[in-house]
Amino acid sequence: MNVAFITGAASGIGLATARLFMSHGWHVAAADVDEAALRAAFGCDDRATPIICDITRPGAVDDAIAAAAAMGELQVVVANAGVHARNTVLNITDEALDRLLDVNVRGTVRTVRAAARVFAAAGRGSIVVTASDQAFIGKPGNFGYGLTKGAIAQLTRTAALELAPAGVRVNAVCPGTVDTPFVHRIFADAHSVGGGEIEAMWAEERSLFPLGRTCRPEEVAEAIFFLATQATFSTGALFKIDGGLTAG
Repeated sequence: MNVAFITGAASGIGLATARLFMSHGWHVAAADVDEAALRAAFGCDDRATPIICDITRPGAVDDAIAAAAAMGELQVVVANAGVHARNTVLNITDEALDRLLDVNVRGTVRTVRAAARVFAAAGRGSIVVTASDQAFIGKPGNFGYGLTKGAIAQLTRTAALELAPAGVRVNAVCPGTVDTPFVHRIFADAHSVGGGEIEAMWAEERSLFPLGRTCRPEEVAEAIFFLATQATFSTGALFKIDGGLTAG
């Protein structure tokens, strides 16, 4: 049985990715810190095994990936879990920076490292990391988040070079704004501190993209599945899914 391990699997991009792998006959080890959301998404589906996993806790991802490897032939790990906070270089607090670094950078490193150890020993495997359009461009008000996604892009490049001799591929998807609960919370938080009406924020966001809309989580899932299972000569790639935003 082919197994894919996915972090942040309870909603948004992670959930869409899990469903896509499941539709192609894979068994998904669906990892997330939100136990209730995991149970709601996968509790009654024998094509997935929910795994409660806090990627900020040392050893947790190692244990979760070991459990996934025991389910069958673990071939894919998707390091998707992440958090967001709005801030600038002028007002970011040490606490906010620590949280972003702990989840987005350290948590991703832990996931990639645990996957790399399993895959390098096996001589094969594919790792896909969720980065962002902010691996390429800056966005005012996203200082800490953009910083972490730039780090993830560099993580992807270097890990790809280090793991290629072992037959392990490492790639990243770099989405623009995706219509997920994650982004809805960002706009709701902005609204609550006087940032304007939520629909107006969405309209402004859509206007930024040459394709005239934001991304759907299923579209990111398609790219993850492609990089993980079909793009067999791709490693170290930063795959843009940004509706043309960074093209100009």
